[in-house]
Amino acid sequence: MMFDKLGYFIGIIVLLLLTACSEGIASTGSQHNLIISHFLPGSHPVQTQVLQGIGNEIEKKTDGDITYELYPSNALGVAGSQYDMAVTGEADIALSVHGYSPGRFPLMSVMELPFLAETAVHGSEIIANLYEEFPSIQEEHADTIPLFLFTAEPAQLITKNHRIESPEDVKGLRVRSPSPLANDILEALGAVPVSMPMGDVYESLERGVIDGAMVPLEALYNYRLHEIAAYITIGNFSATPFFSVMNKEAYYRFTDSEKQVINEATGIEASIESGSVFDVDGQTGRKLAKENGAEVIDLTEEQLIPWRKALDPIVQAWINDMENRGYPGQHIYDRAFQLKAELKK
Repeated sequence: MMFDKLGYFIGIIVLLLLTACSEGIASTGSQHNLIISHFLPGSHPVQTQVLQGIGNEIEKKTDGDITYELYPSNALGVAGSQYDMAVTGEADIALSVHGYSPGRFPLMSVMELPFLAETAVHGSEIIANLYEEFPSIQEEHADTIPLFLFTAEPAQLITKNHRIESPEDVKGLRVRSPSPLANDILEALGAVPVSMPMGDVYESLERGVIDGAMVPLEALYNYRLHEIAAYITIGNFSATPFFSVMNKEAYYRFTDSEKQVINEATGIEASIESGSVFDVDGQTGRKLAKENGAEVIDLTEEQLIPWRKALDPIVQAWINDMENRGYPGQHIYDRAFQLKAELKK
């Protein structure tokens, strides 16, 4: 009987201890450390302002239950593998360019069509709205949780030794291209597209490996191209779409309240902020280049007429290609241009 009572009291003590421990765990919350990977330099404002800002907000609002680590400059994988890293969980969050995964995001390439985005914020709002409106675009990202989409500012033509004002001025030039669709644009203009990472453009342009580059103006600042650019032709020839996506298993591990914190820290506001940092750096790059003696050729609407004529077939080819694949290419393109007007500041 004594042993029965002793066992009873021991059981009560163990139960109380377990209850106390479980309450302690619940009160402190579970710990999650997000691994965030991207290809941009660690000094790029997309890291220092956008990603760090998002990470800090999540960390603060979860009382440190969710922390983060940033891995820039392809530290965990090359730019073209970033999306797959988010799919497999090698990274919890990955950021890169859609065009670095050729064939994977055909509809996202609508943003690369000429004369659509006028600024990075403008392009980012267009792409965010297209994602919300078209299930077929959502499906392209279905194996991850998209956090926010955005664009860089429109790509312009930067050269060292060649002044470009008309399409004829581009013919025969070797021009760095950021994506397969940009290759088509350059070929339609008679140029020879050369695919290469942004990190290689400075040396290639300086040594004459390429004659020019199709890049946003922020590259003049963030990649120091203002030091060697002699001519900058402004025509808004294309815009590069970016993604920031999260591994599904990582996302669904969180509680509903934690998911809400993540959702509030990302979304359309993060899209606009990402575009904004590109626009700000673009203006800085343009200013630095002009101070270094570069000539900026801002193409007028009249001057753009032959450019539009040369590139109209690229637009129709894109629409036909999407329609042949069973996508609403015409609808998406038309809506993109409606949004261009609706969202223009």
